[in-house]
This record gives sequence, structure tokens and C-alpha cells, in this order.
Amino acid sequence: MNENRLSSFKELKARFGDRAILETDEYADYATDASDIVVKADAIIFPESESELVEIVSFCREGRVPIIFRGAGTGYTGGAIPVPGGLVLSLERLKKLEIDPEKKLAYCGPGIITIELMREAERHSLFYPPDPASYEESTLGGNVAECAGGLHCKKYGVTKDYIIGLRAVTLHGELLETGIYSTGELFDLSSILIGSEGLLAAVTEIAVRLIDLPEFGPTILAAFANPEDAARTVSQVTREGIIPSVMEYMDGDAVLCSNAYEKSIEIDGAEAILLFETTGPGRFDEADRIEKVCRRHNTIHLKRENSRDESERLWKIRRNLSKAVKEAAGRKISEDVCVPPSRLPELVGFVSQLDNKYPVRINSYGHAGDGNLHVNFLAETMEEAEMAVINEGIRRLFDKTLELGGTLTGEHGIGLTKKEFLNLEFDEPTISHMKKIKSAFDPDNLLNPGKMFL
Repeated sequence: MNENRLSSFKELKARFGDRAILETDEYADYATDASDIVVKADAIIFPESESELVEIVSFCREGRVPIIFRGAGTGYTGGAIPVPGGLVLSLERLKKLEIDPEKKLAYCGPGIITIELMREAERHSLFYPPDPASYEESTLGGNVAECAGGLHCKKYGVTKDYIIGLRAVTLHGELLETGIYSTGELFDLSSILIGSEGLLAAVTEIAVRLIDLPEFGPTILAAFANPEDAARTVSQVTREGIIPSVMEYMDGDAVLCSNAYEKSIEIDGAEAILLFETTGPGRFDEADRIEKVCRRHNTIHLKRENSRDESERLWKIRRNLSKAVKEAAGRKISEDVCVPPSRLPELVGFVSQLDNKYPVRINSYGHAGDGNLHVNFLAETMEEAEMAVINEGIRRLFDKTLELGGTLTGEHGIGLTKKEFLNLEFDEPTISHMKKIKSAFDPDNLLNPGKMFL
């Protein structure tokens, strides 16, 4: 680190005391995220108010100090990884949480954990549906940065469908107010900031709409001897106009990982499992129709729970999957490709072919309702030859996904790990205009530099 940068960090230390960290060895978690890429942070700071954030960002702009925004570090694409000479600016202490039951909305700080909002809303008989699998750890700020999805995305939508306003600080220390925070409705900037991966501004407050807490109905677990039968079940449920609140897919190897991590439900011969949750007035009829579709597609085991409490036993096998698969190998490289649900059988079949062809362990699970499949490549040695095989498999997976009319990321974003593939999905004029938006907000390229674009 050069002397000027060190001097800048010492000034922050003098101003913010023990909330500015210059000796970062004891903060190893802030050197990485779920991608497992590690770059030691040169400095970390923990603002506790919007005004402090304005001060820090303005200071960094004047000193040309790169800023890396961070929530909980649960992202899989390296979006929160430090850069040399940069300042990791953690938003985890911005914890405002106010519910307005009459207007059915909430005002939240970016450091609020997703489940905290969900629980507080439920106390008022309200519901915040976007629930990424990391909902017990991930922050709302991170969810906004990546436009996170979740188990309820098929019926209720993803993060962007619930954002009704944002407050954000620009690189020049200016406060942007969008949506409900603004007096006008023209040229709403919310949609530009959502999913921008920390490249444009620091979100300081998030207004979200809430809905009435739905009546929860039966949960169904269906097991299949063939993964493609499970995927065809998903397609048929969609074709018949059935919209369960949750429709999750897990292949047999992912189920093995889950049970090795924490014993749950073991079914002999199960090479794939689907989990369905139903809500609303027609929930019992919906559950009956789902069961009929499962039987027509060769289910080998069908379990139904009508009680919400009892259904948690069925969900246990899904909730721990991310940690379970990660523990099963030296390193997990997780790709979140997404295809139209009608093409999911082809994608699932292709993943099986990759698993059979390559000498590495590959499994998958995901939000089947919208065709979002998390494909995991499990490295054991992490040696050059093994990683070369994995990189080839990832490239083939991306090519197949785009061939099926899909996208390279359903909710994890681009970050560091996928930026070399961005041009596979988007043409040069589109990428050029993305870069122009980045330059308009951040002409000095100080906000999360090196991410998304080559």
C-alpha cells in the first residue's frame, strides 16, 4: 500500500476510532465471500448512519480510494471481494427497521438480515416473500445489489418486485431518492440501482411493500428415480396453470450431501426430489392437482404435510443445502443458471451428462418454478488439472443455458467470477451502454472496481 493511501486510512481511523480497522488480520471473513476468493482487506470501516456514509464516500472520492461495499458476504460471485489499496465499507450496522402496517410497507436499513424483516412483518400479519436460501444471513442491501430471488419467486416474485423506493449515496456524496422517497414518478432510478452489484452507489435505506400473510396450505415432497422425470413434473405443473408458492428441485447427489450434513429424509432410489408449498384460498385443491401430476410422472415417494409446523421437517432437507454441499468438498463453485421452466428437463439432463463425463462431482438444486438451477462443481484437490476440467464444464454449461434461451445468472450476479462470460449473453452495444451508466455514476471507477466488466 502506498504512503498516500495509508495516510488516508489513518485519517479515517482518527475520525472513526475503533470502527475503522487498519490491522485486518483478525477480520479474515472480510477478505472473502461465498466464492471463496481471498484478498486481504487493507482497511475496513463500519458506518452507523447515512451522514457518516456520506462523509466516508466523499473522503474516498477526494483521496481516490477504491470502495468495496459489503453486506453479509454471502454472495457467490466475488462481488464483495476487496481490491488492493481499497476500503471495505460494511453496511451491516445500518439496521433501521420500521413497519407501517396500515400502508403495508417497511423502511429498512441495508444491514437488516432478510429473516429479521420477514419475522417483523409476520408480527403484523404481513409477509415479505423474497427469501433467498441464505435468508438467515444475507442482508437486504446485498439482496438489492444482486436482485436476489428465493424459494417463493415463482408465485410472488423477486427482490425488485417489492422495492418501492431507495435512498442511496453517490460517489460525489449526493443523496439519491427514488420511488416513494421522491415527489415525482418520472425516470425512476430504482431499477438501475437494483442489481447493480455495488458499482453505482451505496444504498442507505430501502422501502419495501408487504402483502397480507397468506394462508399456508399443504407442503408436498415428491421423490423420483430419474431427475428428468422430476424436471418434467415441473414443466407439467407450469403448463397446467398451477402456481405453487414454492417449487424446489434437488438432485440425488445434493440430497446425499444434505443428509450427510444433517440427517433429514432418506428415500431409497431417489435421484431427485421436488418440494412444493401451497398458499391461498385454493391451496388444498392445488395440492391435490400437484400430487396427480407427480404420480403421472413416476414419483416413487410422495409425502404431504398439512400443518405448517410439520412441513418444516420436509423443508429441512432444502434449507441446509448450500452449507451441506460446500462441506462435501474442498471448494464449491456454484453457478446459478436460469432457463424457461419448459426447458428445465433439457438442462437437468445436460447437467447429468456433465456429471457422467467429467471426473469431478457435479450436483444441482434450485428454484424450479422459474427455471433457476444452482449447478455446483465440487473440487477436491483444487490443482490446475482439476480446475481446468471444472472451467471447461462451466463454459459448456453456460453455452447450453444460452442455447435453451436462458441467462447466466438467476440471482448471484456477475461480480468477478462471471465477468469473462458477460459477452456470451449480451452484445457489445448493450455492454457499452452498461459501462456508460457506470461512468455516469462513477467517472473515476472507485466503486467496486474490477467487478462485472473486463
